[in-house]
Amino acid sequence: MNTIAKIVYGAFAAMALLWSVNASAGAVEGFKFMEKQACAACHNITGEVSAKTVGLWRKGPALYYAGDKYNQNWIESWLQKPTRIRPSGEFYLDHTQTGVKWNTLRHDSLKPHVKLAALDARNVALALTELRAKDALVNVEHYNADMTVPSGLGDMMFDKVNGCLACHSIEPNYGGLSGPELYTAAARLKPEYMLSYIRNPQAWNHKSWMPRRELSEEDMQKTVNYIISLASDKTKALMKSDVDQSAAKDYRVYCMQCHGISGTGSGINSRDMEVPPRNHSDSKYLRTRTDAELFKAIKEGGSSVSKSALMPPWGRVLSDGEIKGLVKHIRKLCNCKFDSSKSKQ
Repeated sequence: MNTIAKIVYGAFAAMALLWSVNASAGAVEGFKFMEKQACAACHNITGEVSAKTVGLWRKGPALYYAGDKYNQNWIESWLQKPTRIRPSGEFYLDHTQTGVKWNTLRHDSLKPHVKLAALDARNVALALTELRAKDALVNVEHYNADMTVPSGLGDMMFDKVNGCLACHSIEPNYGGLSGPELYTAAARLKPEYMLSYIRNPQAWNHKSWMPRRELSEEDMQKTVNYIISLASDKTKALMKSDVDQSAAKDYRVYCMQCHGISGTGSGINSRDMEVPPRNHSDSKYLRTRTDAELFKAIKEGGSSVSKSALMPPWGRVLSDGEIKGLVKHIRKLCNCKFDSSKSKQ
């Protein structure tokens, strides 16, 4: 038995009596299962803090405070059907390669997590819930579910002001890949954990790359509620297909600054513009415009359709297919189609 294996085995053995006394029968079985499966080879389960347990070598997240972090039902469900939460693994440089246009992931190096049978998953979930080494951090938090933020403003705070989108995805295929996805965070994470982690990431992991933001208490509560809202039925409905996702993403990247996330013409740049951006939710107006006219305006700019020159041409940035996707997205925002019986304004 090598040195690391002896340390891990000894740590499990030393904690076995405590587990058997304080944990339920199912949790005891869960701890035994984790020992048998050598889960400590990838996860820090004992809480030992050293270069060997807290750092970039780990293949999986620390679990010695899993009970403070995760919802038990989620753990049980995830272990039976594990999916990747961090698209690029615990440390992205281990799984990236240089592509023609940008860095891409080497999916062959990202090994899948083992699937557990229902009973084993339940016992392990019970066991992990017993691990609460960071109780002191979450017990001082007071989550306020009523302190919400409008979706558009929440997007702006998360995407632009605080730059969280650089590392985290807020919907499938939209956002950063080096941090965990957040559109599933509501089911996965306890709100008090999210508050505490945003407040001071290094209190949970002193080598965390997550920056410490000096947010007000109100903004922290709103940020957590925004993350929770990402799993809402409304968000899911907006992501019915890959085409819809791509068009919505392009609208956020290229159109939102002027037209707003909901297309109402109230983007962050609009207040400084002499000619107000078009309200894409205005069905009365957009029924008078053909898809071809909308396509031309996006591809060749506002001047091409005798509108504001402040509307830039996107033809050299977006493909025709992507522009057609934006036209369809605008039609969804206005909930309208071209009506030839309406006279143009």
